[in-house]
Amino acid sequence: CGGEEATSDPLKLGYLLPETGQLAFLGPPMISGVQMAVQEINDAGGLLGNEIELTSADEAGDAGRAAEEGNRLLAAGVQAIVGAASTSMTLSVIDAVTSAGVVQCSPSNTGIGLTTYPDAGYYFRTAPSDVLQAPVLAETILASGATNVAVVARADDYGRPFLEETVRNLESRGATVALQEAYDPDSATFDSVVEAMLNSGADAYAIISFVEGAQIVSGLLAAGVAPTAIFGADGIAGAAFADNFSGPEVLEGMTFTAPTALVPPDFEARLLEFNPDLVDFLFAPNSYDCV
Repeated sequence: CGGEEATSDPLKLGYLLPETGQLAFLGPPMISGVQMAVQEINDAGGLLGNEIELTSADEAGDAGRAAEEGNRLLAAGVQAIVGAASTSMTLSVIDAVTSAGVVQCSPSNTGIGLTTYPDAGYYFRTAPSDVLQAPVLAETILASGATNVAVVARADDYGRPFLEETVRNLESRGATVALQEAYDPDSATFDSVVEAMLNSGADAYAIISFVEGAQIVSGLLAAGVAPTAIFGADGIAGAAFADNFSGPEVLEGMTFTAPTALVPPDFEARLLEFNPDLVDFLFAPNSYDCV
């Protein structure tokens, strides 16, 4: 076939990713993945002979802010949006985006409920749902030799279903769940969560959280729990999580799971050339693939 003819209209692409807020550590790798993909497409001649125009927006880890920023992107006439990062932020914008006939692709949404969400065929994601991550987390915990596990999670659209799936997978593999608790992520302190975990008699502790998980991990470590008995999921899997402690050695032996692609060496080298300041690469390949 003869291929597509060039047009005078550029593709207007927006991203809605965390520049600030609880998942701000995920912003640089995901945003860099988006920007590098756009640059590579434009350097190769653009799309149908035109450069892609990129507009930025900050989801900020706040549903109200995410909705406002999503509406701003739509008002700017974007035809596709990369983001949001968290399931809750996506749920705050998906109806407006998909009802406008705009394609949305998240590099990091893992919420189980999005699999069957009525999106009219406009919503996609390049990370698998927590139906996949939960059994991996369970298997990782049990491979450590643990048999009695305390599991806590954020009480939101990401945490609750992930908690339930993790508990189901632990129990189906013969483990005992000493504690399963969904906590308010906006609490001033998480001392009661730490206390419940310590009093559960567990020999392993799983934390499904965002940045507030640092307080929970700190409480467990202060009580003498070995890092090798602590497990985290993708919300705290980035290298930046160690910045909440006196140094990365404090977390030596703690295990994390994350449903992101392994970063091929050539991709990492290209990304570091594009943004030499990157310390995390979590979901960078996924955002690149969204573009």
